[in-house]
Amino acid sequence: MLRTAALFFALTFCVCSQAALAEPQQRTLAGRTFVIDPGHGTRHADGTPLNVGAVGPTGVRETSVTLAVGEDLAALVRASGGRAVLTRSYKLPYRTAYDIRHDNRARAALANRIGATAFVAIHCDASTSPSASGTSVFWWRRNSVPLANAIRAHLATLHLGESAFYARNLAVTDEARVPAVLVELGFVSNPTQARLLADPAFESREAHVLYDALVETFGR
Repeated sequence: MLRTAALFFALTFCVCSQAALAEPQQRTLAGRTFVIDPGHGTRHADGTPLNVGAVGPTGVRETSVTLAVGEDLAALVRASGGRAVLTRSYKLPYRTAYDIRHDNRARAALANRIGATAFVAIHCDASTSPSASGTSVFWWRRNSVPLANAIRAHLATLHLGESAFYARNLAVTDEARVPAVLVELGFVSNPTQARLLADPAFESREAHVLYDALVETFGR
């Protein structure tokens, strides 16, 4: 009886140990800092618009989509133990600036100043052609390539197609010395993608794929 019990325990321990080994450890973003930059939403000091972003033919606004996804992504980062710094938020949805390019560079410079792990700029695309579709990922410096590749792979799971993926010298990707990527979440000018981009559930999915890419690249 004792021998049978011991054998059962040994077999059970072996199976459980193998299962534990097979199950990947949960990775977190503890100790990491990310600057999350929901694109546009900039005004002059007097409150007039400076950089409003794209607006689709059905009224879907890039500024609204990027802010929602940015807030969702920030919440995921914080829940994982990381620090998320939003360049604009639900509490402060507009930035004040006097020049678009200067404002873009200043946001990326923030990531340099605080020693961020990475900088993620979130945008939506638009075109005069309603059939234009897909996501885009842009970066400039070599230290951004692993993050760009991870974001590209995870965005593919949304089945939106790909519009562009290449190194591009933009104000934010040039200014940032930390890993920096600009993401276009889809086209607000495409009726099908605009409906998705305006859906809070889909915005949450987009935030999750960006988060998964951060964990893949920087998770501990």
